[in-house]
Amino acid sequence: MIDVDVLRETLPGSWRVLATTFPMWLSGRRKEPVFTYALLRGSPLVLSDEVSYRTRSGATRRIVGVDRLDAASGVFTWRGRGALGVLSSRWRITHLSDDRELIVLAFERSLVTPAGMDVIGRGTGRRPDARDRVPAGEALQWLP
Repeated sequence: MIDVDVLRETLPGSWRVLATTFPMWLSGRRKEPVFTYALLRGSPLVLSDEVSYRTRSGATRRIVGVDRLDAASGVFTWRGRGALGVLSSRWRITHLSDDRELIVLAFERSLVTPAGMDVIGRGTGRRPDARDRVPAGEALQWLP
């Protein structure tokens, strides 16, 4: 399990989805997904969570929520904001690269999504070296 202080220092900022098992990112309807985290007050760690992506027509869409860490288990619980306030999901970090630039996230099945995995890289740019720097998932597909 990754130390809470390391997570607090590492997670804030924007992260591009580089590879995934999620149908949501693989369908071609949602492109260039980016996760943006910011610290909120709360213990041991609370984050604002914005997922943005482009539609086929070029419009930008956002999914907004809050993540709360359970320090004992290392699991975050995401709760949607606004109309998505009834939704929640659980996720954890299974790998953090030594330079803290790449993360592998594992998501549990939720009411509206299957269990899955994302590889995210700091910033919004492509990371061609990522394939060689993270443990490979069997069904992981790398995004363009």
